[in-house]
Amino acid sequence: MDEISARRKMLFAGAKFSSVLLANGDAAGGVAANFAYFSGCGVDGAYLILKKNKGVLYTHEMNIRAAKKLSHYPAKLFGKKPFVDVKKAAGRGKVGFSSLEMPAVGYLALRKKAGLKFTDAMGKMFEVRGKKSPAEISKLAVSAKIARKILEDLDPWQCKTEEELACRLKIAALEAGAEISFEPIVATGVNSSMPHHTPTGKKLGDAVLVDFGVKMDGYCSDFTRCYFRRRGMKEQQSYSKCISVFEEILEGLPNCKMGNGVAALSASLLERHGLPKLPHAIGHGIGLEVHEYPHLGKRSVDTLGPGTVLAIEPSAYFSGYGVRFEDMVVCTKMGWKKI
Repeated sequence: MDEISARRKMLFAGAKFSSVLLANGDAAGGVAANFAYFSGCGVDGAYLILKKNKGVLYTHEMNIRAAKKLSHYPAKLFGKKPFVDVKKAAGRGKVGFSSLEMPAVGYLALRKKAGLKFTDAMGKMFEVRGKKSPAEISKLAVSAKIARKILEDLDPWQCKTEEELACRLKIAALEAGAEISFEPIVATGVNSSMPHHTPTGKKLGDAVLVDFGVKMDGYCSDFTRCYFRRRGMKEQQSYSKCISVFEEILEGLPNCKMGNGVAALSASLLERHGLPKLPHAIGHGIGLEVHEYPHLGKRSVDTLGPGTVLAIEPSAYFSGYGVRFEDMVVCTKMGWKKI
């Protein structure tokens, strides 16, 4: 069975819906991740309707040629009554959809004009996407390699300000044939105490935090590194502790079966190293999107296992500064390792 069909099979396994409808809107908004994952393409202005044993993609005339070339499923033109086409393809019963990707206007129109009975299948979609195939892991490894190389070669002080360094990172991604997976975080001084700081015109000090990743062939990477102009700084000492926590989490991951296990492990390690409690999760799944299944919060029952790819980010935030070390790991049949 090919990979796209295998994804559909997993989606419908034990499902409480009889069909699934996924929408991909205007190209300017980017490709909807679930649409791309289950269709194998990023054709905009399209609906993908899946049944247990088949699927069909509907789109407009300007995109039909691309759809026929790229879509895993048969591509058809919308007729004079698109809602009738969608209703016929979906059939009777509950229709699964992704509440994060379906625009409200489309949802309401499909309920009213096509008479669809929607049920949110977002959780099931995320669960399926959380188990990466060997092909996906290879793509993630390429993305990770590119981002790591950029960060290894980076000399922050070739730039004067946070904003200038953020621009330098974006250029480096393009030069590597990739794109950024999210807007880079560059923070110096007190700004680094804010986890999601937006770069400003602030002049770079002696310590700089950089949170950066690229997207290659649709798959994302996410890393954080801290840079120090001189040795012996308190920031550097805290950063070294974060690296130690990361390595100990990696060593302990085989004993973690769910996201809450990683949360508990990381909390105990941070305390053991004398670091403060985190204001965010210790990490997250990563794939077509930067933040994916599994969630690693203290109440998370998201499962871990072969095919799971995580970004783990031990951090420490104080009143005057913050440090973070983030790297990517994958669970294989042989155990956990850096990707």
